[in-house]
Amino acid sequence: MYGWTGRTVIVDLAQNSVTETRTRKKYAEHFIGGRGLGSRMMQDMAEPDMDPLDPQSPIIFTTGPLTGTAAPMSGHFSVTCKSPLTSTIFSTNVGGHFGPEMKFAGLDALVIKGRAKGPVYLHIYDEEVEILPADHLWGKNSTQTTELLGTKGKVACIGRAGENLVSFANITNDSMYSSGRGGHGAVCGSKMLKALVVKGTNEVEIAYPDDFEKTVQKTKRLLIANPPASKGLAVYGSSAFMDILDSAGIIPANNFKYKHFSRARELSGENVKIKYGPYQTYCHACPIGCIRLDEHGTPVPDFDSIWAFGPNIGNDDIEIIRDMGRLCFEYGLDPLSCGSSIASYMEVNPWVQMDELKGIIMKIGSGGHDLCKGAHAYLCTVGKEGYSTSVKNLEIPGYDPREIAGMAIAYATSNTGGSHLSAFMPGPELIGKPILLDRKSSDGKPALVQYFQNLTATLDSLVMCPFAMMAIGEDEFAEMIGNVTGKVYSTEDVLRSGERIYNLERIFNIKAGYSVKEDTLPDRFFGTDGVDREALKKSIKEYYHFRGWDELGVPTSEKLKDLQIDAYHNDLSH
Repeated sequence: MYGWTGRTVIVDLAQNSVTETRTRKKYAEHFIGGRGLGSRMMQDMAEPDMDPLDPQSPIIFTTGPLTGTAAPMSGHFSVTCKSPLTSTIFSTNVGGHFGPEMKFAGLDALVIKGRAKGPVYLHIYDEEVEILPADHLWGKNSTQTTELLGTKGKVACIGRAGENLVSFANITNDSMYSSGRGGHGAVCGSKMLKALVVKGTNEVEIAYPDDFEKTVQKTKRLLIANPPASKGLAVYGSSAFMDILDSAGIIPANNFKYKHFSRARELSGENVKIKYGPYQTYCHACPIGCIRLDEHGTPVPDFDSIWAFGPNIGNDDIEIIRDMGRLCFEYGLDPLSCGSSIASYMEVNPWVQMDELKGIIMKIGSGGHDLCKGAHAYLCTVGKEGYSTSVKNLEIPGYDPREIAGMAIAYATSNTGGSHLSAFMPGPELIGKPILLDRKSSDGKPALVQYFQNLTATLDSLVMCPFAMMAIGEDEFAEMIGNVTGKVYSTEDVLRSGERIYNLERIFNIKAGYSVKEDTLPDRFFGTDGVDREALKKSIKEYYHFRGWDELGVPTSEKLKDLQIDAYHNDLSH
């Protein structure tokens, strides 16, 4: 196989066993890799109603056909599991250099199930896969663990939050990247899996190397010619979004009580750059380099951390933001869920002071705080569910659905809950990519949301950086897949793969207990100065129509047949 390695490894920690199998050709071609391959394998290996922390609930690490190649912004990998925070299927797209190392070691997919008798880590060197004791690593945080294992290869590990099964614990890799949201670190912790160390010496085989090189150069030119990428992200990192949102007057603050933060200028990309310097680092094959470093090589807060620990808690002190973000990295916590949980806690307990927050994060990371299950669970416990800003238990980030109409539809219909990355509608509604739309109007947005959801699912399966979509579209995706794998993909095929993946995830969630009732926003976002509840319901009905789903949001048998999804999945209960 070109592009794909054809190799899948299954590790059963309970049995202390390693099994190798061939990656199914049909799965690779229909679901591409990354998120798609992980979601397809979850359907085979996990019961949707299973407890996410059950030993047999798998966690799946996957690469894509472009991973490890020279394709711009393709140095990513995907991690898929049933989320302990949302109870949905949840794939996360992760940057850095760990993903390419997996590919160089010959891996399309690494499936881990079972629970070890004691702490372990996996050591992978090409075809060799070892399960090794990790007692000396248990209790250590991310940086320490990486330093102790880093001489053996690229490291992905959990901190103490994962060990303590915090619902929004994540996985960190390459000393500066995190697995995003959804609690993948807690799933690793439930398996007593502390880390993965990977080293590979193989090369990715490309079907048409000369044609592929031409496409690589073409996509690089597109990125350089794209101002938000080359003038925004490359110069300021993702903190550039603070300036964009501030200029529109739509930075949500204080747990979304307000739609503007008057001191946002203090946290602008320009000010962050002045304070910490122009240093940047790059993921594999990335020409942009959006990760910012200070003069000591320590990561500078990105937009998500700046918003979560800044406006979201009424704070404009970048040093406090940086300290809290760094604690999240060390303990292995998603900063968005952590910041939103703290914002909820501060609204319930308004006497809490800024100087107490770092201690709260350390308690969360150690498993000893009421916020360990996330903001929504905490608010339900104290009878303040009306303060919630979560969709399907995942906290909404700093892109306000009251001011970005397409984002409201995207949050409500996302397979993972309140994630902005399932369909990044600020692209067309704020930045003007690929076209500029009226952000206040929902007209035409249901069709556009499902288009972006499909395209994003494909991008996450290649696996490429989400920022690539600022300049690269389905035409370029089709060219790159075809040149690498030797299989002809049309632009229709690209979108069809994304649609297949999105429907497959929807099926999993329905079988896990989700229904049309969860396709909505929290009460906080409705009202005279917010989202029109009836208009959103109408948009979601239109969205179902464009999806080919029934009025209850269930994929029809005709749609599943058209997408060549197994007949088994037609038997859906409401």
